[in-house]
Amino acid sequence: MSVADFFIICAISLVFSGLPAAAAIYYVYRKNALHQSSTQAKLDELSDRLATIDSSVVRSSIALEGSFTETIRKVQAEIKSLEIVFRGAGQTTRENPESVDAAIRLAREGVSSDLIVAKTGLPVHAVESIISLHGGLR
Repeated sequence: MSVADFFIICAISLVFSGLPAAAAIYYVYRKNALHQSSTQAKLDELSDRLATIDSSVVRSSIALEGSFTETIRKVQAEIKSLEIVFRGAGQTTRENPESVDAAIRLAREGVSSDLIVAKTGLPVHAVESIISLHGGLR
């Protein structure tokens, strides 16, 4: 066998065994690249969804905080209003707790506001507030 024949045989065997190996390597490389691209697209989509959810949570938190703050303001205003009613009558729960306790007891018994005013000496506004809070609770 001559040297030229040897090189031809090597070249032929390289072509028939090397090309399929190279094609297999390229196929695996290409498949991995497509899989990586698909995975990256899914990660980007999940990231966008997470950002949307995060934004929604922040907006909901702000809305709830505003609603909660508004409710607290309303309750504070109602407390202030009741305080003004009690102070306007010249009596507070601290000054005459017996009258207030008696008014609450009478309101629970279903006694009318006029009779509660007459028995306790509390102003009508205070008695009406007590009745609205405690009246009819048997």
